Amino acid sequence: MRILGFVNSFDELADPDRRLGRKVANYGAVAALLEYSSFDELHFFLPFQAALRPFEQGYAPWLSRPENAGRVKLFSAQALPAALEQVAYTALHAAELERYFPELCHLRNRFARRTLPITCVPHSLSYWATQVRNLYKVLPGPQPFDSILCTSRAARDYLQKALGAAAEGLKALGLSQAGYPGRLDLVPLGVRLADFPPQDQAQAQAALGLEPGVLTLLCLGRLTPYDKYDLTPLLGVLSLLNQRRPTRLVLAGAEDRLYGQALMETARGLGLASRVHIFKNFDTSLKPTLLAAADIFVSPSDNLQETFGLAIIEAMAAGLPVVASDFSGYRDLVAPGKTGFLVPTLGPSHYGTLDSVWPVLADHIAALLTSQRLAVDLGILHQRLETLAGDGELRRRLGQAGRRRVEQRFDWAVVVPRLERLWLDLARQANEAGPLPAPPNVLGAGLAQVFGGFPSQTLAAGEVLAAGPLAERYLAGGWARVPYPDMGQSLDPAQVGLVLQILADLGGQAGLDRLQAALAGRLPAPQVEHLALWALKYGILRRPAGLAP
Repeated sequence: MRILGFVNSFDELADPDRRLGRKVANYGAVAALLEYSSFDELHFFLPFQAALRPFEQGYAPWLSRPENAGRVKLFSAQALPAALEQVAYTALHAAELERYFPELCHLRNRFARRTLPITCVPHSLSYWATQVRNLYKVLPGPQPFDSILCTSRAARDYLQKALGAAAEGLKALGLSQAGYPGRLDLVPLGVRLADFPPQDQAQAQAALGLEPGVLTLLCLGRLTPYDKYDLTPLLGVLSLLNQRRPTRLVLAGAEDRLYGQALMETARGLGLASRVHIFKNFDTSLKPTLLAAADIFVSPSDNLQETFGLAIIEAMAAGLPVVASDFSGYRDLVAPGKTGFLVPTLGPSHYGTLDSVWPVLADHIAALLTSQRLAVDLGILHQRLETLAGDGELRRRLGQAGRRRVEQRFDWAVVVPRLERLWLDLARQANEAGPLPAPPNVLGAGLAQVFGGFPSQTLAAGEVLAAGPLAERYLAGGWARVPYPDMGQSLDPAQVGLVLQILADLGGQAGLDRLQAALAGRLPAPQVEHLALWALKYGILRRPAGLAP
């Protein structure tokens, strides 16, 4: 059996528009697995009970497919320890590196029935919290068959340098074991090519209220200079293009801090008010129309948070030539001269005091300060756009080549089999490694260790328990039937009833340790303690001796 465990916050399901690239990618990855995976079972671990309905609704078109009946199983994240003990997973994958990687490695090391690989995907890597969490990735826990699935060469290069620096720093303090032993495999994000069918440009422009017959540039992404790109220089290039021919710029994306308004003020100052059209916070169903209305896709990214560039492969899937900055993950997407052009960028050799103040800055301020030290070559940007503007046949040829490139490399129908081959290779490597010695938990002390002094007492192993004043009412179904949905995973009413039955079998009262021994093989000892404490909380059990003075 090939079984994949998939862990995520699934916060993209709370955002029906899903404009943020990370959310688009995470949603698309799950949909792609449901559509293209050849694995026997897919187990999705949801963060809380309230995520169940959004998951079922958000992925309804795929969950309703006959091939997914019985193959897709949904669990609470609370079930991970038990699932790892009971299920022989091929791999355990998390959609986001920064939230899960070291934690899942330690969970695997402690509970897994068989040795299995952990894989995670990085998204933005430029925030200070990421640098701090890199320390955890180089502490004992990850194994040689674990992998960070880098979406671009730039992301892999960052991780090689950042994890290497973190390890060297810890080794200098005497921690000789520091180092990341796992793999950094290159696997791109994907799109569903069928979501971008050819559309009539004139109809698309009419639907958007755009005047026909005007060359159209499209820049699609978050409208913010803090976390995406500074678009003011692009307006300067637009003014130069309009000296030769009428050219308009369509900007579309989630707006941040009234940036669209500021851009329109700049456009008016350049006499371009009628040439700039902003679709801020647009409904995502409009995306194919925006792409169909355009002649050229342009993305002058200058921000360190960019590691891939999902909008670029969406534009290529729609058959558009792309002019993008020669920056970060964009280099892996655009084939210069074949699917579009990359525009040279220039950055600093040193960031000066920004390196020192970075840890105390708000993330968006640090992102702005770094991006304002990076320049996209406006002369070449203008030249490339001018070349494409004047050559419709070149635009058509590059656009068609871009769509073929997506079909061959970035369609989820291609990416999912690539992922599965990797998971199987890692699983083979894990199987050859055999059982793992449990390393120390370097992520911090356990809850009982640090919070054990908060209550006035702890439940002792020999604590005598008996049926409480509300036990009969509970058994009759009129009291405390797990009032909180997220407790359903760890508080099975049948298990509470079983505890009461065992107490009765033991003469009406018994110590916690006797209860645990009587239930051995049916319930783990920590679960019996949890059930006992919850039952005490609700008066279903009592302590005959009463409280100590």
